[in-house]
Amino acid sequence: MRAEIHCLAWTSVDPKIVKGHTDVCKHLGLTVNYTIQNVRHGLWMDNIMENTDADVVLFLDIDCVPTNKDVVDKAIAWVMQHGTFIGIAQASNHIPPYSHIFAAPAFYAISKACWVKMNKPTFMETEQSDVAENVSYAAEMMRINYKTLYPTHYFKAPAEGIWKLHTYGEYGIGTHFEGGIFHLYQGRMPQNAEFFAHTCKSIQEGTFNLERFKPCRHEF
Repeated sequence: MRAEIHCLAWTSVDPKIVKGHTDVCKHLGLTVNYTIQNVRHGLWMDNIMENTDADVVLFLDIDCVPTNKDVVDKAIAWVMQHGTFIGIAQASNHIPPYSHIFAAPAFYAISKACWVKMNKPTFMETEQSDVAENVSYAAEMMRINYKTLYPTHYFKAPAEGIWKLHTYGEYGIGTHFEGGIFHLYQGRMPQNAEFFAHTCKSIQEGTFNLERFKPCRHEF
């Protein structure tokens, strides 16, 4: 079985973020297909899935990097074994019911056969869903199991307030997910680019740690 890794970067993305991403992936020995284009995220994912001849596609956001190669290998292997999909856990705090935890597209591996089986649901945002959330809804309607990787720590709260992950806990700017995934979030904001660049450098130097991060779950 064959897997591909794809990443989308709009032309407006800070060059420090693009460089940090490409440097980390090169450091980890990952071959990533980069698309530099101003296209809607979900539409780009639809097009990749429609045209790929790979068995599994792993999507990465330009502001999301693995901190180790093992998490990538495990995600792809899990999808190949189970014939479904896996992604970081997220909840759309701005779309009712505000509590739906789904596999988000920042780090997301999916079997093409599974997508076809679900009648090729769109990854585009809708009135009821954020990007890729519609695919999770489609799987739930067909009772197809999928996996989400949960956040462990975050660096700071976004300006509009901390994001809730339903009853699990919270996440924010600079979130670390189980297995070793770092998602900046809001990479479009200039003040976050330097933080991402610093994080990417620490991954390459082997010094990345969570000492200054806050736990996503609080002790009972």
